[in-house]
Amino acid sequence: MKIMINILEAYLKEIDDMNKEFETLPMGYLVQKKSTYYHVIDRKQVGISKNTALIKQLCRKKYLLIRKVQIETNISATSPEELDTRTPQELIASLPKAYRTVPVSYFYHPSIEEWLTKPWRKNELYPESAIYEHNDINFRAMAERIIAEQLDKYGLLYRYDPVYNLGNEQVSPDFLVKNPWNAKTVIWEHFGLLNSDKYAKSMNRKMGIYTELGYTQSKNLIATYQYHIEKVERIQELIEQVIL
Repeated sequence: MKIMINILEAYLKEIDDMNKEFETLPMGYLVQKKSTYYHVIDRKQVGISKNTALIKQLCRKKYLLIRKVQIETNISATSPEELDTRTPQELIASLPKAYRTVPVSYFYHPSIEEWLTKPWRKNELYPESAIYEHNDINFRAMAERIIAEQLDKYGLLYRYDPVYNLGNEQVSPDFLVKNPWNAKTVIWEHFGLLNSDKYAKSMNRKMGIYTELGYTQSKNLIATYQYHIEKVERIQELIEQVIL
């Protein structure tokens, strides 16, 4: 029940954020004829192929519209069969041709470009154990690579093992995950060495910092253990419930 309440609260907040963002977006919609993009307002068409900024705004608007319908469908659903479980990529794939021929980044939240280009520092401890490679990133544990593979599958952005300032504390979460479609940030910690007193002490310190600063599981914090990794469906469920 608590999880369902958290999901409903997240849905309502997302709709509220959408309505605010709609006020900043242009009227009209995007169409494509051959290789030319047009901005359509009241049946009037203006070629905008060179206006990348406007094309991005129209793509973003179209995504928000279909995402809002998805959320409203799920809020009113009375059974699991009525839920719209499509991922953002699947929603985009269902849009008209003009929206399927542009880069997926055109649908991202406007703050994502800054997040992607902002410098950040990686924790450089224990480089000798970073032997599990995926997408040009070396992970220190197979479990972390499995999590990264699933994050990539859902089109989510992340920083692995960053040095991250939280309040007056400095921590290095395993993942700092960013949902590019709504800019939600989630800390993801995977704990795999619970038989080590030193490791357990570090884990408790981290979780204490997160709790003190308002990070709670099922909202903006994920903590996984070995049993989560044994079935990839458990990882996918957490991604869909907490991040998407």
